[in-house]
Amino acid sequence: MPPLFLFLAGAAAGAGAALVAPALAPEATRNLRPVLRAGLKLAITAGAAMRTAAAEAVETVEDLYAEAQAELAEPPPPAPVPAKPKRAPRRKRSPVPADA
Repeated sequence: MPPLFLFLAGAAAGAGAALVAPALAPEATRNLRPVLRAGLKLAITAGAAMRTAAAEAVETVEDLYAEAQAELAEPPPPAPVPAKPKRAPRRKRSPVPADA
């Protein structure tokens, strides 16, 4: 599952249990404590996974930025000199009769 989904699920479970706990009997509150702790563990784990993913994304963007700067710092390659087009060989003309 994606880390964001896990985080949101854990946060929702923890918040819902915290809101309902005072209305329930004290025994139920004691029983909900492990559920709340599990939700917090899930949220902490998801947060750590999101931090790792964000750090990797930042590193990738920084690498791309450095590569782009390095390419801009290089002098542009010289423009190729256009070659002169070769002329087609001339055909010999046949003499035209003077009478025509």
